Amino acid sequence: MKRKHRFSSAGFSLVEVTLAVAIATLAILTLLGLLPQGLEMSRKTGVLTVSSNIIEQIVRDLENTEYALLPSQQTGVGGDGANVLGITTRRYFDDQGQTVDEEDSNISYVAEIDFSRPAALPQTEQTQKYLRRVIIRIAPSGSPSFKFGQDNQLSYSTFNHLLAKNR
Repeated sequence: MKRKHRFSSAGFSLVEVTLAVAIATLAILTLLGLLPQGLEMSRKTGVLTVSSNIIEQIVRDLENTEYALLPSQQTGVGGDGANVLGITTRRYFDDQGQTVDEEDSNISYVAEIDFSRPAALPQTEQTQKYLRRVIIRIAPSGSPSFKFGQDNQLSYSTFNHLLAKNR
């Protein structure tokens, strides 16, 4: 009696292994392609979070400042006629959104606070005596001399806020 040799089917064939490697390679390449987008989104989220904290600090400080000491749209004059620092001021922040000095080496954000635009209510052309418009520009820059302007408008964020006197 002749014995027939049967081949065992317990392993993987070369075609199956090749297909598995091709699928794994495709998955890894897809994930690596998404990595730069994820890192960029993470960076933007971090900048947005710190910018929000900076805005909150600046607005809180402005709201706690005596209204008469806030600059008006007349050149560096407060609401009561007293001279104040200027119509545009700068503040500097570290990478966590904490205030630092201009000479500090940990500057990560530069904020410009601009009082130069008049504040008017909708449907009126008159400037309101008890209302101040504040434009806050924040740039993720380590340079204290960062230039805010039309040339590099895409490199910083601009926020508007209204301050109102209630008495």
